Amino acid sequence: MLLDLPEQECWQAISVYLPAKDILSFLCVHRNINNCLSSSVSFWRQALVRDQGVDDDYYMRERILASDTGGGERSTATAATVADGMRQAYLLHSYMSNLSSVKWLPVSQEMQQRQFPIKARKGHNSCVLNGPDGFKSLVITGGFSDDEGVTLLRLQKGIKSHTSDWGWTRLTPRYSSEPIFVYGASLTSLPAALSTAMERDRFMKDRPGLLKKTVAKAIRFGGFKGGRYTNPTNELWVLTIVDYDYEDGTWDQFAAWDKIETNGFSPRARAFHSATLIHERWLVVIGGMANQGSCLEESILDTKTWKWVDMSLGCECVPSGRHGHSVIWDKRRDRLVMFGGGSGTDLLRSGCDNNEIWELRMTMPGSHEQMWEWLKLRKNTLSSGCNNDDSGDDDSNNDSDSSSEEDEELIDAAMNLSSAESLCLGRCHNAMKLSPDTVLLMFGGGRPSTNGMLGYDLSKDAIIRPRVNGPLPMPRFTGVASLLETEGYILVHGGFNKEAQGGSTILDMNVLDLAPALRRNFAAFPLDEGRESQDAVSDDAAGNGQYGSSSRAFLYL
Repeated sequence: MLLDLPEQECWQAISVYLPAKDILSFLCVHRNINNCLSSSVSFWRQALVRDQGVDDDYYMRERILASDTGGGERSTATAATVADGMRQAYLLHSYMSNLSSVKWLPVSQEMQQRQFPIKARKGHNSCVLNGPDGFKSLVITGGFSDDEGVTLLRLQKGIKSHTSDWGWTRLTPRYSSEPIFVYGASLTSLPAALSTAMERDRFMKDRPGLLKKTVAKAIRFGGFKGGRYTNPTNELWVLTIVDYDYEDGTWDQFAAWDKIETNGFSPRARAFHSATLIHERWLVVIGGMANQGSCLEESILDTKTWKWVDMSLGCECVPSGRHGHSVIWDKRRDRLVMFGGGSGTDLLRSGCDNNEIWELRMTMPGSHEQMWEWLKLRKNTLSSGCNNDDSGDDDSNNDSDSSSEEDEELIDAAMNLSSAESLCLGRCHNAMKLSPDTVLLMFGGGRPSTNGMLGYDLSKDAIIRPRVNGPLPMPRFTGVASLLETEGYILVHGGFNKEAQGGSTILDMNVLDLAPALRRNFAAFPLDEGRESQDAVSDDAAGNGQYGSSSRAFLYL
């Protein structure tokens, strides 16, 4: 009998053999099972490791313990408190993985007008910076703007940090050389351990009472330095954010940009590309808009040596040149998955979107065979009757709009997309990996843009359609969206909507709750509970390239 097994064998058997959705149901089967497992730290740790694919250290960080201990010392936390924090984390990430429903939370317009330190912009950057001991901050910077500042959101520790106010800070960074205006660049956060190792002896403070110095870094690559999609660059910059915590409970922040001189070959200058960090070291740059159109060129940077590594393709079938696509690292299957994008010499007046999905399997530098191999998972089903002016700089031999018997086999019921849904794979959409097997795609497409979203199951290579609640935001592309993984929220800011009041840059901020079934009270920002929903983009509107924008549009020129 299972009930007669020792506690450890009991939870091990359940963790190994039950799927995630059945674990919580199983706890309700019998009181003894519930008592045995609910307060078991080892059970929830193993369940989280198995289903969320993160290391053991994740659970013992202060951000989980702080959820119930008020940020007290780890030694004061009981086993029941730790187990409850892990159980809450497991519930949250289970909802994020299943992606059955989400909810939009509209941030107060008044707060954004009077208090938010960053104005309307497009083509800007955002990422989440992770440091040791659960330190985390969200950074927004750059874009089509004359603002050289760095805006930071320093998150409170604990999975219940959404119940307290999230304060914004605007920093004026120092530069190692003359700062440059850039938009359409990528900004990719570096692992906490690597960031700390790089800056052991820099940015020290003379002020007495310093408890801790925390360093977080992100890499910026490429972008346009001139208006009208001109002067692309291949420059590499590193943004460093340093936090100082003092004995009296105060803290200070510092920001710096350093231009990095790299080794090896020089990758093509480009913008609106993808830059994905894999194995906590290698930055893989794919595609982008170059001088005369879209390119594909794959490049990889060793972030420990700042050397660009030349890799070879292992197949003849490769994607066409593209920009505004997204690339996700599927760690469990050791591959990169690329979604959609578009062609053309600009974002609106030329080229067309595509709704393809590709995978790139690759070997790492130093292995016996250094070959990359592309495989198409879903063919493009969008019309090719668009103004495509980028043939002069398209460095691939594959026509993404062509059809073949092989392509026909790549479309089945699990991968069918309507015209409106395809916009979520259009140029300059946003993509985030919510869990080891789940990706969320949102916004995107230039003619028109969408406010819709789709999920993607990496384990099955299938589309997920979450139920969307709350008032829909304005359709857009070239905005930013950042996943707060521990908290279970996505923050969205800015972008551009061609159809809104003659075409405008958007200011509004929205928060997406990835686990509305938990009925959490979001108090980090004031919300406009009564805000009216924007219209969803219909299939007819998507097919005709039109969107009937409403007079309720919340825009700042």
